[in-house]
Amino acid sequence: MTREDWLTQLVDEVRPLFPAHTGQALPQRIRVACGFPSSARRSGAIGECWADASSADGTVEILISPVLDDVTTVAATLVHELCHALPGSMNHSKTFATHAGNMGLIPGAKGWKSTGPGPDFDSRYGEILASLGAYPHAQLILSAKPTQTTRMLKAVCPACGYTVRVTRKWAEIGLPICSQDGQQFALESNDGE
Repeated sequence: MTREDWLTQLVDEVRPLFPAHTGQALPQRIRVACGFPSSARRSGAIGECWADASSADGTVEILISPVLDDVTTVAATLVHELCHALPGSMNHSKTFATHAGNMGLIPGAKGWKSTGPGPDFDSRYGEILASLGAYPHAQLILSAKPTQTTRMLKAVCPACGYTVRVTRKWAEIGLPICSQDGQQFALESNDGE
């Protein structure tokens, strides 16, 4: 089973709970995937719901961040995003807050923008999560990605200070000559510019 299969099965399992607890049925067409929300870098978002009008085939699109691997956190995040799929709940309005609360979520540090599992979340969803088994995903650790250094080297005319950037390949063949002073450029250490 892939992580998308797991997430899709969770949607299927919790689907009947929505009309029972919110009075609203989930849209029939929902696609869920493990991927970075569009605002994740800026906001730290761990989930995102796109309205069916944003999808070329009219499907609600939900993304669950790959930095999540804890089953309860993944499930709570997915339930949060599914609440956005309900009519009138695309933002974090009072309607959304009512639906999220009815589905066993509680507001987090950012209010209803960052919900978490409420005290009865495990009793509501524990059996479903146990039936699905482990979430088939390992946490993506963002700090482990190596930072790419610049490929361009800084070369400066020693007479006038005119600066150019050159690749290592061309610097090894020969540095340019300054058109103003006729002096050969010299490499400077990379100073983070």
